[in-house]
Amino acid sequence: MKIFRKIGGAVLFVAFAGGIFYGVLKLSDRFLNRERSADTALQTTPAVSEGVTRVSTKKLKDSLNQNNILRYTDEASVKVLDEIDIESISEKVLPSMVSVQCTVRGINLLGQLVEGESAGSGIFIESKEGFLYLVTNYHVVENAVTVSVVFPDGESYPAVVKNSDSLYDLAILTVKRSLLKQTTLDSIVPATLAESKEVRVGEMVIAVGNALGYGNSVTVGYIGATNHRYSTGEASSISLIQTDAAINPGNSGGALVNIEGEVIGINSSKLASASIEGMGFAIPVTVALPIIKELQQKEKVRENEQGFLGVIIAAVTDEEINSLGWPAGIYIKEIIEGGAASESDLQVSDIIAGVNDVPVITNEQLQSRISSYRFGTTVTLTVYRLTDGEYKEIKVDVTLKEKSVQ
Repeated sequence: MKIFRKIGGAVLFVAFAGGIFYGVLKLSDRFLNRERSADTALQTTPAVSEGVTRVSTKKLKDSLNQNNILRYTDEASVKVLDEIDIESISEKVLPSMVSVQCTVRGINLLGQLVEGESAGSGIFIESKEGFLYLVTNYHVVENAVTVSVVFPDGESYPAVVKNSDSLYDLAILTVKRSLLKQTTLDSIVPATLAESKEVRVGEMVIAVGNALGYGNSVTVGYIGATNHRYSTGEASSISLIQTDAAINPGNSGGALVNIEGEVIGINSSKLASASIEGMGFAIPVTVALPIIKELQQKEKVRENEQGFLGVIIAAVTDEEINSLGWPAGIYIKEIIEGGAASESDLQVSDIIAGVNDVPVITNEQLQSRISSYRFGTTVTLTVYRLTDGEYKEIKVDVTLKEKSVQ
């Protein structure tokens, strides 16, 4: 599929899906041109043939990054290609995609127990020990009584929700390999996850999923922001990828992929609003991956088995981050005598920033992570400690105790 062609010695950008790329360039030019009168003029490499990258060396104004709402990369980078083959990229990704169909149960406005149907998407990530593992959004399978998965060959099989994380809106499904026909096994391929690749503003992306429950389809767009801070209710302060690729109901749990066909994010239509147009969101793979790996290995923990840390805490505020230079995380105000923390190397004024490599920056996130482990489990906390006037990262192991001890 031709996206850009040279005409008359100059590069004429013909935008896919109604001029999206042109709009992105015009918007960036608007911000950059505004600065030229007061600052040194920008120097750019001319956009020429295939594979050439045009990079701006001028940092965008700090005002674009205020309040930690949107964080833009320091350098805007746009790859100019003669051809981007969306069809080939789609053919690479679609064998890793499944449709998720659920029977859900809930209470209506009259207090009556009712059942209904819901649909979403999933990504096939691994086959091991007799099971296929798929990742989707938690809200896709929330309150589900039954779950089934439709594979690329059109065959449907029962699935089980192995584990889930409501705060990060992630869930792991398993399907018994022995149930699958050989034709189904031949039709699927594990997704390639971009575990360590940097995602850049202006990068072309493709959203793949079961939009509106009609079956897998693709939409194309660009990255608008790489660290959109989504805050609402318990799921506060999740770092997201923002894109203008259409993400509709049913796309939830599907893949956001780069032009190499690698999954860079997990789409979520939950993180949208009727008042928002042209903005979709995805959970970055770099954020999701440690949670996914943990959900694959862990068993569900009953409430009476949940571990406890034994600390009195307060989340670090944006004001403390900006004025005092504190790192984001959870500030330890007090350590409870006899609790798990009192028998570890944790100290008052430490700032907890992660649990087993999963970031936590709100009280709810920390409590959710800790309570997802059984008492007696040893967890590794990522902690920032003030040392010689500077916060330094350390790792602290803590063996969780029972709630009764707290």
